[in-house]
Amino acid sequence: MSAADGETVSDLQDGIAAMVRDEAVAPGGRFDTGILGRLFDAMPLRVTAADAEGRFVYANRAALAMFELKREEVVGHTVRDILGADMVARTAAMLLALQRGETPQWSDWVTDANGARRYLEQAYAPCFDGQGGLAGFIALTRDITALKEREEALEARIAALNVAETINTAIIKTSIDPIMVVDEEGILIDLNPAAMATFGYARSNAVGRPISDLIIPPAMRRAHANGMARYTSTGISRVLDQRMSMEAQRADGSLIPIELTISEISLPQRRVFTAHLRDLSQIREAERQMEQQRDRLHQAEKLSAMGSLLAGVAHELNNPLAILVAQSTLLMETAVDAAQKRRAERIHAAADRAGRIVKSFLAMARQRPEKRETAQLNDLVRATAEMLAYGLRSHDVTLGLDLDPHLPTILADQDFIGQVVANLVINAQHALIEMEPPRHVTISTRRKNGHVRLVVSDNGPGVPDAIVGRIFDPYFTTKPAGVGTGIGLSICKSIVESHGGSIALDRGEEGGARFTVLLPAAVLAEAAPEAEGPDDRNGLTILVVDDEVDVGASLAEMLELFGHRILPAQTAREALDEGAIAEADLVFVDLRMPGIDGLKFRDQAIALNPRLADRVVIMTGDAVEGPGAIERHAGDGNIPVMEKPFTLNDVRRILAAFT
Repeated sequence: MSAADGETVSDLQDGIAAMVRDEAVAPGGRFDTGILGRLFDAMPLRVTAADAEGRFVYANRAALAMFELKREEVVGHTVRDILGADMVARTAAMLLALQRGETPQWSDWVTDANGARRYLEQAYAPCFDGQGGLAGFIALTRDITALKEREEALEARIAALNVAETINTAIIKTSIDPIMVVDEEGILIDLNPAAMATFGYARSNAVGRPISDLIIPPAMRRAHANGMARYTSTGISRVLDQRMSMEAQRADGSLIPIELTISEISLPQRRVFTAHLRDLSQIREAERQMEQQRDRLHQAEKLSAMGSLLAGVAHELNNPLAILVAQSTLLMETAVDAAQKRRAERIHAAADRAGRIVKSFLAMARQRPEKRETAQLNDLVRATAEMLAYGLRSHDVTLGLDLDPHLPTILADQDFIGQVVANLVINAQHALIEMEPPRHVTISTRRKNGHVRLVVSDNGPGVPDAIVGRIFDPYFTTKPAGVGTGIGLSICKSIVESHGGSIALDRGEEGGARFTVLLPAAVLAEAAPEAEGPDDRNGLTILVVDDEVDVGASLAEMLELFGHRILPAQTAREALDEGAIAEADLVFVDLRMPGIDGLKFRDQAIALNPRLADRVVIMTGDAVEGPGAIERHAGDGNIPVMEKPFTLNDVRRILAAFT
């Protein structure tokens, strides 16, 4: 019999032990295996025999092959010599059991004399002499190292798979992206917490249902079913392992944009499909906001460029306008008959209107801190109406003014409130463009409970109820691309509220939009009216410096009307070098001049004549960059300024501070 027949070492042990008891001990009690040698050599099992002192007396062919030694190299040598210290320790532990007639066995890893590591199954059978003493023992050994290594490798692999499965499960559960698993029929068999949160399903009402009923929008379900059927029958798929963007449906019926990748997993019993999804809602929203930011930046750049352009245009226009206003004023003052005075008044009115329009444009373009002062809202409305008159007229829009003549003043930044009026009128104009005439815009002012009320209404289509709540939101607009930026009404609301007021939208009597602005009335005392005629106070010696000769000459004539002496016209450099500064009581100087600008001229003039400190008036037609440059140069001090084009009253106001 042999282990190859399926019997274990312990199965063989009993039979061999009986033969050993009967035949392995020779006469005289000497341990002898010669009788069984031929039988053991025929066995594939490793068989060795040793005497009571642990010296080998026999090794069959299988054992010799394992030792890689000849029989004479084994017989007579100790277990330590052949098998090493590890086996000596194990054999010594067996001797007591053998002496009691027991047949011990064990299986374990051992290290042989050559340092090789083996896994052995070992069984021992005792041999006794005639007096019952232990003569020796037979050891039956099976080397199952290869089998054990395969078992351990398999166990390690199973353990690794278990660890991997645990890790994979943890990854799937903790993934921030939705993961869904479906079978070949398209039935959902698993989903992770992220999928439940994203699509609004609980596991109990999702698993076991067709995936098409859960997340595929109705319009795409037929295409999904056809794709599954085609792949099942042909193995051809257009979507496996491809990254796709599409819409998915949530449990509440809403659609969200997703990115999707589907992979096939082949299991022993079937195929399943794993879908890795990503909710793109936040990404799409971020992209939309970035696009809006790009549009806003582009719009800001255009506005900045427009402001720079307006600054240049203003400087070019304000000088000739200053001449027109000044000369027409002088003509009115010196007219010899009524007809000549009427002509001068018409010229003056047209030039003054042109100047106000330019100033209104520049006031909207320039960037500066708020400057609160008493203002008459009716004047701001009239100025805005003049500025927008051509645009309204060219679009066949009539503008009606219904202004309360007894309106109290307000404490406001005139430029900013003027911008509010202009924005409301321009919005009304845009709303009327697509309508057939007649097209009307009406501005009315009234006093109301300690406030001043401004109402801008039109006969347009009005604002749809669905968007009334968003009309003041920043960058919200219903206008076509290129027509509006969506910031006008938001800016209006911000300006009005910063002035302690309110703005509201409702529907007007003609069905169109009606914006109502309330601003607190000023409680300041009204200033005494200014005198209209030339001043007769003691005259000053005044120096006028402007690179535009006609502007300087016109101002000089105005100053002479008030009884002041004007020093001969000079260039900036001549005035500094030739002593005119020393004579002057007051200086008017243009801000922008070649060679030396007005601020540097002022500093040098004061250095030459300290009496001129705070008595150098800067004239400027640059209403965009000019005020900021003057304010920075003044620091904590004050520099008097007169904007071009200037009227006789503007000159009188400046002179009043120095006479």
